[in-house]
Amino acid sequence: VDYSQIDRVVEYVRQQGKRILLFLHERHFSKKLIPNWAENIVKKWEKDRILYRTPYGSNDDWFWMHAALFCGRGTMVLSNDEMRDHHFQMLAHRSFLRWKERHQVHFDIEGKRVILKYPDVYSRRIQRLDSESLIIPLPKQGDENRFLDGAHEADDSSPKEETYVCITAKRR
Repeated sequence: VDYSQIDRVVEYVRQQGKRILLFLHERHFSKKLIPNWAENIVKKWEKDRILYRTPYGSNDDWFWMHAALFCGRGTMVLSNDEMRDHHFQMLAHRSFLRWKERHQVHFDIEGKRVILKYPDVYSRRIQRLDSESLIIPLPKQGDENRFLDGAHEADDSSPKEETYVCITAKRR
């Protein structure tokens, strides 16, 4: 765990006026694993009451998933974890994948800059326009891991921009 990276992202998001609840497994606070310099960061998180330590024997992901669902529609989850190991354990994994598509914010750090990638405001999936028409999004670069089969890999020949095909039933 990179405590300074987590703290940089936490501070960036707080500066945006957003509320934070940070979930980390208890194993990350073991005296053997936590560096001395990171103890002050952890104390700050505890003082600010933003840290929830998930207990040994528990999967920390289930805690933040429950909290996100409990907090409602506007709640976003900031994580680069693609959660592949969880959606197959769920009864309605397609629903979870849709939820994740709308509520997961990814982050990147370039130098000292934190970059957040929010989900699209619309869903890029096959949609019915009316009883006779479908709109189908075509693959584009960056679509890796987007399709439920997990097999699609957009290559350099795929367009960068979004492209759609509209199929309409022929009227008799």
